Amino acid sequence: MRYGQPPSGMTPDVSAALLSELKAVPTLAELSAASLQWLGSQVKLRDIAAGQALLMQDAWGSVVYLILSGWAKVRRSLRLGTAEGMQDSAQTLALLGPGAWVGEMAVLDEAPRSRDVLALTPVRAAGIPAATFKALMLQEPHLCYQLARSLSRRLRLANLQADLDRQSPPLRVVHALVQLAEAFGEKTAQGMRIVYPPLQDLADISQVSREAAAAVLGRLQQQGVIQVLPEQQSLLLVQYAKLVEASRLL
Repeated sequence: MRYGQPPSGMTPDVSAALLSELKAVPTLAELSAASLQWLGSQVKLRDIAAGQALLMQDAWGSVVYLILSGWAKVRRSLRLGTAEGMQDSAQTLALLGPGAWVGEMAVLDEAPRSRDVLALTPVRAAGIPAATFKALMLQEPHLCYQLARSLSRRLRLANLQADLDRQSPPLRVVHALVQLAEAFGEKTAQGMRIVYPPLQDLADISQVSREAAAAVLGRLQQQGVIQVLPEQQSLLLVQYAKLVEASRLL
């Protein structure tokens, strides 16, 4: 028996619907049937309402979450000094969509979580115990490769963030939209669809003011580059290729 696997001959009772949800995640698509079945027997599904916490900063990592549907935001808690004294605040660092892994770093380095993660929209997530997650990585090299790619992308984005302060506000906002689409966008016949983020969250990840973010979105909408779908809480990047071309100026 390999570490973490059920004994030979045991077949976990896992619903076909859950297996289908897991199989639809790109990083799990190439898992062996046995590993997928075993993973399905270990996960616990959570439905998180918008505004509720998925993970809290400084908590110890005992579970890794995989977002199956919905969007979440990674937030850093701040303590700021004002004329009225010290006040609690927060800054959005990133937005995460379907297929994103959440909390894996705290599990891998066995340290407290460094950030809060809150549901931006209703989120459905699969909670994977830390021991199960580690065992699966040892059993499935392809999963290790996919997670390494994800962490590499985060590092690349962190490096790019250092260049944003030399760019104009419109280019910063366009860069943020393109990065969201590249990582979590849904390709449709009308264009690339992503979450329609609250203005302050978009401003935070773009490193611009709320007013600048609103002005850029308004201009892009007037030009027909993007379309707001408020009933779906989505943003449709109609001229996605144009946005990608602009983002390459970074």
